[in-house]
Amino acid sequence: MGLAIIFLALWIGLVLIVPSLLYILWVSVGELTDMFSRKGVRLSKSFLLISGTLTLIASVLSLNAFAPQVPWREIALGLVVLYAFGQALFTGADITQLSFNLMAYLYVPWMLGYFVLLRYYPNDSLGIITLSLPIIATFATDIGAFFVGRSLGRHKLAPTVSPNKTIEGSIGGIVAAFLTLVIYTWLIQGAFPFGRGELLIFSLLISITAQLGDLTESMIKRYCGVKDSGEFLPGHGGILDRLDSLIFTIPLTYYLLVIFT
Repeated sequence: MGLAIIFLALWIGLVLIVPSLLYILWVSVGELTDMFSRKGVRLSKSFLLISGTLTLIASVLSLNAFAPQVPWREIALGLVVLYAFGQALFTGADITQLSFNLMAYLYVPWMLGYFVLLRYYPNDSLGIITLSLPIIATFATDIGAFFVGRSLGRHKLAPTVSPNKTIEGSIGGIVAAFLTLVIYTWLIQGAFPFGRGELLIFSLLISITAQLGDLTESMIKRYCGVKDSGEFLPGHGGILDRLDSLIFTIPLTYYLLVIFT
């Protein structure tokens, strides 16, 4: 239910996107700080929330609504780095904590800004279709990998991180993503501004990146010694468990479309 409301907000526009992403930021930062605290790593919740809010504001400003010539997100990134080093210098000069804080910032707050950028690329009306591409490809990857891996999986993909994932399942996810996007782009003409060859490459990159996002969160959970990132959806884990792949695929989709269109 929670994810359905978030996706509805993305469809409606900025008036709901901003509060929804702020909510995701708040919950995901809480999950990260709780997970790493189990390992004895003290993430700065205030740093992540402030830097995440600043990055989200910069992402909205980057939509050409105000001073389009200013690289707002790059400025925000520079300020966040200065903030991180300044905070570390005046709170014990803990290089390890500084490194973890910057990693956590890049992992969630920085990435969330791309939800805004992709939602409005190339414009307001087409942006919702553009945003749907990585969402659909990611879900198809998860479903294809699950069913193919369960029925045909023999060779482990990353046994030290996620023992249940297999190479066969990974390939099944890639195929499922491509076939799903072929059908989707056929039903919605103009959803993807390229031909079938480019669509194959696009789906391959998105599917691989979705699996990388999933494995990255598995790596973090294994490091912290937890099964789920939180209890955002009782019985289904935390919000990071649900968005782990999209955190990677949405930024990649944005860059691919910006570069090749």
